Amino acid sequence: MARLALIALFAVMATGMFVIKNKVISLENDLERINAKIQEDQNALHVLKAEWTYLNDPARIRNLSEHHVHMKPLRGEQIISFSSIPFKTDHTGKDNIIRVSYAVPAGK
Repeated sequence: MARLALIALFAVMATGMFVIKNKVISLENDLERINAKIQEDQNALHVLKAEWTYLNDPARIRNLSEHHVHMKPLRGEQIISFSSIPFKTDHTGKDNIIRVSYAVPAGK
């Protein structure tokens, strides 16, 4: 009887070890896949950072703005103070309302 109990205990322990071993192998495979994905993402991030640096290069942006939009750098005499900007006043003659837009007020 004791011999039968020992054989049953051994069989249960062997089965448990087999299940645990397979679970550990499965988890190690998952870990390898996750690490490979992390490495892929890091490589993609390096590429994106390089592209971002290239796209935001001030010399490149300056050349594009001059070529496509015909923009030039500001000259010192183009900069004025806020108080010298001509604002439109309300059409009713009230000077306390400053209109910045050129849309006609509703009802007129």
